[in-house]
Amino acid sequence: MSRRHLLVIDDEHDVAEFMAEAGRQCGFEVTIALCRDEFDTAIKSVEPLVITLDLEMPNCDGVEVLRLLAKKKSRSSILLVSGMDEKVMNTVLRLGREFKLNMLGTLQKPVRLVELENCLKKTLPVEEITSNMLKTAIEQKELVVYYQPLITLNSGHDNEICGVEALVRWQKPGQGLIPPNKFIPLAESSGLIASLTHYVLQTALREHKKWRREGIDLIISINLSALLLNDLSLPDQIDTALRVLNIKSSRLKLEITETGAMHDPKQAMDILTRFRIKGISLSMDDFGTGYSSLVQLYRLPFSELKIDMSFIMELDKNPEARKITETCINLASSLGLTTCAEGVETADTYHLLRDLGCTSAQGYYMSRPIPAEEIPAWISKWQTMYSTNRIAS
Repeated sequence: MSRRHLLVIDDEHDVAEFMAEAGRQCGFEVTIALCRDEFDTAIKSVEPLVITLDLEMPNCDGVEVLRLLAKKKSRSSILLVSGMDEKVMNTVLRLGREFKLNMLGTLQKPVRLVELENCLKKTLPVEEITSNMLKTAIEQKELVVYYQPLITLNSGHDNEICGVEALVRWQKPGQGLIPPNKFIPLAESSGLIASLTHYVLQTALREHKKWRREGIDLIISINLSALLLNDLSLPDQIDTALRVLNIKSSRLKLEITETGAMHDPKQAMDILTRFRIKGISLSMDDFGTGYSSLVQLYRLPFSELKIDMSFIMELDKNPEARKITETCINLASSLGLTTCAEGVETADTYHLLRDLGCTSAQGYYMSRPIPAEEIPAWISKWQTMYSTNRIAS
């Protein structure tokens, strides 16, 4: 069995490509089968670690595919993906288990990206990552930085890109991209988080300078670990990095989690205030998930609230999530702060956030995190979309 191979079986090309891209982001090699013949060819060449299976396929429906896989005594994990009703999906799930197949579960179309990625990541073989491995990765520049665009919603320049969030990945040889949740905790516990943050900052600032030469001037958002808020020299270090590359401090935004800022309130107040004095913006990340949000807003000089995706992803179907989001936006507005929503995956959520008065947003509805070299083309494509009213409500 291939350790990191995903077979996507779906006759809808766009859907198949969406799931394939999610698989690649999780570190899978991907094969797409749009019909029975392509499935037969794919399954003969390799036994995939995971198969995503659409139930409604021409010439060979999902149940028939399960029967064929059972006949081959497949050991692949099988994820059912369909727009059919839940009762049918659960029946097919039970049938697959009766066939002695490894049934991973079900996802209803339209598929939410986070749910799909969570399912795929559960199947990946666990390899212990050591601090020495991570240290070598930083030194050998195996870490890569992707950028997720942020779009304005209520600033007089609606639907325009206003910045990007820099998101680190580990391009581990032979394993594809490793997501940050697999190595950031290790970086924090092993004392490597300062080196990793410096790497991301320097990489992102150099990319900013390249984009600026092309006439693209974006605010760069960098995540800052709470563990770095014990270094009183940090504001000067980052200010120096900006000056060396001749980048205005207003083009940098630092994101700190609300719980992180409480690690040492007095020292955090010192360091964060100096960032603001130097002209660097501060965003309270994952707002609404901690226990001291209002205290933080009172004590510390944040300029933005970033509303946690757990609320945003439920916004268009959960009245409570909508009410919490609306409250966060109104609170920020009353305090003179901007707001950013992360995890926007649908047009309904995008337009609802705009109606609620949210300042900016990011998410897979607009763009997945992409390499730096793809940013100029993405901006051109996005500008064409909103200029032709394709994303207007």
